[in-house]
Order: sequence, then C-alpha cells, then structure tokens
Amino acid sequence: MTEFLAQLERAAESEVTVLLTGESGTGKTRAAERLHRRSSRATGPCVMASLAAASPTLIEATLFGHEKGAFTDAHRERAGLFRRADGGTLVLEDVDQLPLELQAKLLRVVQEREVEPLGAEVPLSVDVRVVATCNGSLQQAVQAGRFREDLYYRLAVVELRVPSLRQRTEDLPLLIDGLVPALARRAGIAARVLAPDTRERLCAHSWPGNVRELENVIERLLVLAPRGDASQPVEPDELAFLTAERTGAVHDLARTALGLGLTVEELSQAMMERALAEHRGNVSAAARAVGLTRRAFDYRLGRGDDADADADGEEES
Repeated sequence: MTEFLAQLERAAESEVTVLLTGESGTGKTRAAERLHRRSSRATGPCVMASLAAASPTLIEATLFGHEKGAFTDAHRERAGLFRRADGGTLVLEDVDQLPLELQAKLLRVVQEREVEPLGAEVPLSVDVRVVATCNGSLQQAVQAGRFREDLYYRLAVVELRVPSLRQRTEDLPLLIDGLVPALARRAGIAARVLAPDTRERLCAHSWPGNVRELENVIERLLVLAPRGDASQPVEPDELAFLTAERTGAVHDLARTALGLGLTVEELSQAMMERALAEHRGNVSAAARAVGLTRRAFDYRLGRGDDADADADGEEES
C-alpha cells in the first residue's frame, strides 16, 4: 500500500490520465479523490461519473450534455458531467461499462479536450483531467472486442492497481481503529471497544469484499450491540455470522470444483500460484496467505530445498 500511495502521489503531480484498477471494494474511488486533492486541480471540482449505474439511453447526455430540444423531454439545456468538472477532475467509474458506440466520442474528448453536446452545432472546450476506474482488466476487454484499444491507451497513460485487503493485512489494525469511530459518527451511535480476541478474528478474516466488507461488518457490530449497550466490548461470538458466510462460500467453491472435475492438487497449486502472483513473488507473504509455512509452501510448489538458502533473507524482507 505504501508503494501504491507513493505512485499515486507522483501521478498527482502531472496532468496525465490515470487508470485505477482493482477488485470491487478496494477503494478505487477514494484513491481517485486522493489523487485530485494532491493535484494542482485540488481547488476545482471532483465529479464522479458512475457509468455502471447510468441509464444506457441517457449516458451520452449525462456525460457530454445536450441542448434544449435535442431529443424528446429535453426541455432545457444540460451541461453534462464533463463541463461540470471544468477546471477539475472527472472520475469515470467502471469505464469498461461504457457502450462501445460512445467510446469513440469519449476518445475525442480525452484527445481534443472538447465536448459536443447533443444537438449542439459546435464543440465546446473543457479543461478536465480524466481518471478512470475498472474492476476487471481493461486489456482483457480490449482483447474481447468490448473496449477500443486506442481509448485504452489514452486512459492508461498511468495504470495503478489498488491492492486488495488480503494483500495488506498488516494495515488491518490501523484500518479498524480508524473505522470504528468514523462509522459510529456516521451512524449517530456510540463507538464500541473491540475485545483483543475480536480484533484477532477480524485480522484473520480473508475479506473478499475488501474495505467495503470491513466497513459493513464494523457498522453491523456497532449497531447491533447486545441489549443496545454500547459500553460492552465486542466479543468474538458476535462475529459468528462471518464464520457462517465463510463456510457457505467454501462449500460453494467445493461444489464448483467437483463439477469441473478439479483435483485437490490442482486447486492447491492454483491457490499457491495465485497467492504468489498477488504478493509479487514474495514467497513468505504468499505462504501466510494460504496458511502454510515458508518451507511447506516451497515444498508443495516443487521448489524443495532450492529456495531454503534464501528463506531467512526473504522472511526478513
């Protein structure tokens, strides 16, 4: 996370377009807001454009605006999000959801810094920095023919991946300490103290829903205090719902694996290779992620004694 934030700070110093990728719930929108606050455009607007939530029939008018009478029910002029973000930053959330037919128009705006509202006779200049977000791989969308390659290269001048929560478990204690009072204030209720065993349980959870899931769990613990007494510490048994959800997910995965004819060996190998990729080759971190010792991880990957010589050095790193 430290490396990611350092890269984000460096990107903020320029005017280039930035593509933020990462799993759902990792905080891509917050990262985009942070980039805006650290940039020379911090005094300007930071406008969010949720493309996944926008109506396909209205998305063009929403982004680029329209003139009065441009279409049925266009009873007045609409500036559009690009013009609203003039002098600041426009965040295109879930940019991979933009219909293919509108991608050419977005490409022109990014290249020329001009928008052409529906029904307008001449384009209008805009001074906007574009930041895009995407849950999946935009490159894969390009390969599948769902996203224009030229637009991808315009948006991904700087491409940064927001780490998942399981990749930065060392941040969990700090995140929890910050979220408890913040979420209590938001909900208008008293904060609760977490018992030590409860904190350990929270830190041991895999958090597939990332920071969004963590926020949801903490808010639930605050609101559902036993007998409404917020002075009582949060005990581990209040996290029983997490265990039930995890057990259900495990059974679902097992059912899917059996249906595909996968073996335990294949699943184990795939999990270890995935963990190694997510932790950028750090074998010690990957081993912890799958619940193995460094030596056992090396052995199961077939590395055997070859990696033992440098094990101590990597453990320290």
